[in-house]
Amino acid sequence: MSNLRFGGQAAGLEGIIFLAAHGFDFADLNLNEIEKIRLEESEMLKAARKAGMFFTAHAPDLRVDNEDGRQRIGEAVGYAELFKPRTITIHPILAPRSNTPEKIALKIREVGALAVMAESYGARISCENTSEDPVDMKAVLDANPGVVLTVDIGHSELLSDENKSLGFIKAYPDRIGHIHIHDNIGGDTYHEDLHLPLGEGRIDFAPILLALRKLSQEITITFEMPRQKAYEGLLWLRERELT
Repeated sequence: MSNLRFGGQAAGLEGIIFLAAHGFDFADLNLNEIEKIRLEESEMLKAARKAGMFFTAHAPDLRVDNEDGRQRIGEAVGYAELFKPRTITIHPILAPRSNTPEKIALKIREVGALAVMAESYGARISCENTSEDPVDMKAVLDANPGVVLTVDIGHSELLSDENKSLGFIKAYPDRIGHIHIHDNIGGDTYHEDLHLPLGEGRIDFAPILLALRKLSQEITITFEMPRQKAYEGLLWLRERELT
């Protein structure tokens, strides 16, 4: 049996119903839309329980090294307890080109504080690569043993001659906590991230998915694209026996 579990994004009841009806294993809460989620939280929980689905979550796309970002991410991590997500993805932005050593140290401390909060209800903070190379994640993982990685396969196609996903998996096999999947055509900046449906870019997904299947832990994979395209992506992977 495969260790891979597939999910899609949701910020309301409609998303849960769609994912459940199309054979997904979990819903990835988009906490950028936390106020919308609050309006339907009870119905979302009931629908997920009925379908046998679980949750992961993505914190607001804000920075942990400024006061407003820290506060809003912290509030989202606290709120997420209601859904008991397995992981909560954040963007620590740890590439040296974007930081000073002092700023990186601050970010590592703030990630640790968020991890303590999440661990209090059984979740794990998962640090996503945006423009980082694998080595850039070493310090935050060394400092925070409970923190894991979200490997974004699409982001890994940027700022590199080859996709960096296999590098993350090889460097941190026991710390891979979550995956974001979408296609891309490469680029020299993070802003060239296109989040294409699978098969519409240049990424060779087969070696990445096969490497993930060799890991000992269960791996959750979120399709980061509109729900219908996510379902088509799931079928695309099934056709290629990559699930």
